[in-house]
Amino acid sequence: MQKNVRLSAIIDHLLRQVMPIKSVHFAVGELIHFSDQQIYQQWNETLLARIPLTIIRVPVEQQCMTCFEKYHPVRAEVSCPQCGGVGAKILCGEEFYLESFEVQDE
Repeated sequence: MQKNVRLSAIIDHLLRQVMPIKSVHFAVGELIHFSDQQIYQQWNETLLARIPLTIIRVPVEQQCMTCFEKYHPVRAEVSCPQCGGVGAKILCGEEFYLESFEVQDE
């Protein structure tokens, strides 16, 4: 299985926490090529496997550089649905970060 280096870095960060962790939430963009199953599998191979993990998928949003319309691309379309322009900026959908984690009460 291919390892996600960003996930490995987040796991290393969490393993250094002093307080016991109760739950973890990741934000993962729609354009990230790792499936939820691959993320859970890598998570379950760590010392954190007993901690519940929630994956929040962030939808892709693009902005046309011709008319500045914001849109969600359908089937990886490259043209703007408003004006047909082909230049677009990705506004979101490439995220992969630790959204939050909860620690156990003492």
